[in-house]
Amino acid sequence: MRKYFFFIFFLIISSCSNKDINYDFLNNEVSSHEKASNLYMNYFSNGSKRFLLQTKNMESYKDYVYVNKDYNNLCFMDTILYELEPQFILKDSVYDISFFYDSVLVINYNNLGDSVFEISSQKLIHYVNKDIIELTNNVQLKNYNGDLLKTNQLFWNIENNNILSLDTVSIKTSDKVINGCGFYSDDNFENYKIFNINGIIQIDQE
Repeated sequence: MRKYFFFIFFLIISSCSNKDINYDFLNNEVSSHEKASNLYMNYFSNGSKRFLLQTKNMESYKDYVYVNKDYNNLCFMDTILYELEPQFILKDSVYDISFFYDSVLVINYNNLGDSVFEISSQKLIHYVNKDIIELTNNVQLKNYNGDLLKTNQLFWNIENNNILSLDTVSIKTSDKVINGCGFYSDDNFENYKIFNINGIIQIDQE
C-alpha cells in the first residue's frame, strides 16, 4: 500500500503532551528537524485522496518514544475497549514523527472523493511508520449528518480505517447529547459506539 503526503507551503514547530496516554520523547533525534508554517497538505493512499490537513505549524523528525498510561483516567472498564487498545496505542520504540500544532483542521474523504467528516484540535501527531494519528487538546469531530464529538484525546488508525478514544466523550446529535467514557468508530464517523454512558440529555425539537 503506497501512502504519501503532498506538501504545499513549507516552514516551523514545537512540543507535545496529552492527558491519558502520555508519550515521552527522548529528544535525541536520529534525524534533523524539518519545520514548516501555514501548512496545507493532502494525504493520498493507493492514488486516492484520504484527507486534507491544514495547520499553522509543523515539525518532522525521528525520535524514541516512551509510553506512559494513566490508568486512573483511561476508560478500561469495558472489555471491548481493552481489546481494541493495541490497534492504536504505540509501544516503546523509535518513530518517524510529524507534529502539527496551533490550530489543526483535518477533512476526511471517502473513496468517491466526498468529505465525510472534519476534525479540529490544537495538536496532532502522525506516527508515520505506524500510520497512527493522535489528536489532543479540544478535539472536535463532526460528520456530514451534523453529529458532533468532543473529547480531549483521539486516536485514528489510518490503515485500519477506525477511530478510538479512551477519554471522556460527549456526542451531540440532532435530538440528544450523550456523555460517556470511551468511543470507537469507523473513520466515516457513521457507525460508532459510546462506552460507559453516564448521561443522556434530550434536546427539545421546536
